[in-house]
Amino acid sequence: MRRNLSIASSALALGAALVVCACTDLLTEDPKGFTTTDTFYKTGADLNSATIAIYNSLRGLQGQAQWTTPELASDQTRADNREPNLGTSGPDFLDWDASTGNTGGYWGTAYAMITRANLVLANGPGIDAPNAQMKAYNLAEAKFMRGYAYLWLVKVYDDVPLLLSPAEQANPRPTRTPVEQVDQAIIKDLTEAEAALPASWPSSDGYGNPTQGRVTQGAAQMALADLHQWRSSFMLKNEWQQASDWADSVIQSGVWALNNDYLSTFQPKNKGNKEMILVITNSGVTTNTRSLFQLFYYPRDWGLDQGQGGGWGLIHPTTWFYNSYLPGDYRRDTGRGFASQGAYVWWGCSVSNVCPATSPAPNDTFADGPMPYKYRKSDNGANWMLNDVDTPLYRFAEAILMYAEAQNELGNPAVAVQYLNMIRARARKGTGAESRAEPHDYGTAGELMDKLSVREAIYMERAWELAFEGKRWFDLVRRDSEEPGYWANSLRAHDPNVEKLHPLADFKKRFPIPQTQINANPALTQNSGY
Repeated sequence: MRRNLSIASSALALGAALVVCACTDLLTEDPKGFTTTDTFYKTGADLNSATIAIYNSLRGLQGQAQWTTPELASDQTRADNREPNLGTSGPDFLDWDASTGNTGGYWGTAYAMITRANLVLANGPGIDAPNAQMKAYNLAEAKFMRGYAYLWLVKVYDDVPLLLSPAEQANPRPTRTPVEQVDQAIIKDLTEAEAALPASWPSSDGYGNPTQGRVTQGAAQMALADLHQWRSSFMLKNEWQQASDWADSVIQSGVWALNNDYLSTFQPKNKGNKEMILVITNSGVTTNTRSLFQLFYYPRDWGLDQGQGGGWGLIHPTTWFYNSYLPGDYRRDTGRGFASQGAYVWWGCSVSNVCPATSPAPNDTFADGPMPYKYRKSDNGANWMLNDVDTPLYRFAEAILMYAEAQNELGNPAVAVQYLNMIRARARKGTGAESRAEPHDYGTAGELMDKLSVREAIYMERAWELAFEGKRWFDLVRRDSEEPGYWANSLRAHDPNVEKLHPLADFKKRFPIPQTQINANPALTQNSGY
């Protein structure tokens, strides 16, 4: 049975002692050298180091529970047919409860970020830092990280404890704060961060640290568009104008752009490209900068157990999703082995010449393929433990799709279609078809232009464009509020595994509060159904 590994930060007891990292390596996965607040926060360098420590907690979002749970719970992906570990494949059957741990990773990761952000925001203003601009940036980074952490929490759990200072976190029995109050705190943090963050960073922060991966004004604008999109669709708050305005701010900034080639966006040789607005950086240089992210996608037949470059082979597209792409879509080109330049791979030999015992044909249930191959390491898997593929959280393409969705919901489907076709044109790059209108361009072949038809087009374009970026589950959940039954109907129609163990239940749209947290704090209530 395969080990159930995770690089997520351990769940933090809310009454635990507050600590901060003195380490200054932005990419360090599990920073060492903690120091108490009594002896820290004396200089601008201390403040910058404490800010970087928040990024180290952000790395938890690419852990197994946090990343693979919404991936496998959606209708877009399924677990490997040969997966022996139900704890790993369980989300594919929506098989979780408050004790399984599959859905609890967000709690530990988010509150680790919040704890460290609160320390920066409580202690930073009193520091007499010689670099006033960097001090302002650090405080804005902390506000963004706190707001972004709470954004994840409300999107998976609804009401959560809102703790905005070290003193509030010292309360051993906090209760769940109504989601509306949490959302308003998120808006405040992100809006203030957006006003103070740089549009882009210089190569160094002035303290000898690289700035690649640090948050920008564009990241804050994306998070605000994300929140208002969520509130408008899932919560039916009708804040589409705010979602439109923030997404348009990203588009009009001139800082970000689509890459000509879709797959090049994710390649390590193109780190820091103008499409990647917010990422978790993975340098792959040392074991401190590694992640297990790529192992979710690399085929297991390529020799993980021998250390030869393979992976877990965990996440495959459902048959429905793999067959759903429109003709000529470069995002579904199919390859073979590690030398492939395709978006998917069926089989083949690793760079270390490890091959499956047989060469399976397509649809062979014992084959690894098809598997996503957009996250392609620069060494083609020669060292399976060191990953240099950045984990995408927000991309410019999503800003375009957010804007299109908001415009459609505001009653402007023609504008929405215009932006959708920008994404479709890029999806055909390399096929020779990108410069001409084709029957599957929206609005060019007599498709209906009503709101519901364009909404469907937008959600499908999000599925193809943002495939395997952890977005589809949330799209299913939020659209279910707009069209009741959409979540369950899509899962039943598209994922053959979803009801193998038990019938679908609507309460699974919300994740359970981790039972470990309720055991530690009986003042916390559980989400309905668990």
